[in-house]
Amino acid sequence: MKASDSTLHFYLNGIDHGKAFSNLPEVVYGVVDLYEHCCQVSIINKAAELATEAGAQVAIKKTHSFSGRPTDWNVDAVCEFITSIPDCSPYAAKFKSEHIDGAALIELDKKDLKEFFDMPLGLAVKICSQLKKLEGKK
Repeated sequence: MKASDSTLHFYLNGIDHGKAFSNLPEVVYGVVDLYEHCCQVSIINKAAELATEAGAQVAIKKTHSFSGRPTDWNVDAVCEFITSIPDCSPYAAKFKSEHIDGAALIELDKKDLKEFFDMPLGLAVKICSQLKKLEGKK
């Protein structure tokens, strides 16, 4: 709860646990992340905030937590994985149309991604690198 002295107190179950932040601006936006998918919130249109009572436009960046082993992913999980990698979203439709599930994905290498998906080498490297990281966690 924001106090009149520009501080923000942390409350849990109605109990004040003390000051969490100080020197807050006059307008503060709160974000509640119930599913632990939010990693960043940005006010992207400060002018809209000042011009309308509806408030500013807010961008929420979602984190992706891929569960299970990549080999167990279905086609939709593979498409979500591809979409989560910067600049790779346009290729997700091709993965879906080719029915690439997790088992098929791990069989693909950079050359396959580059040639069959007509993907720049840099993006193919990103996909393979991210996939290796996920395989290493499991």
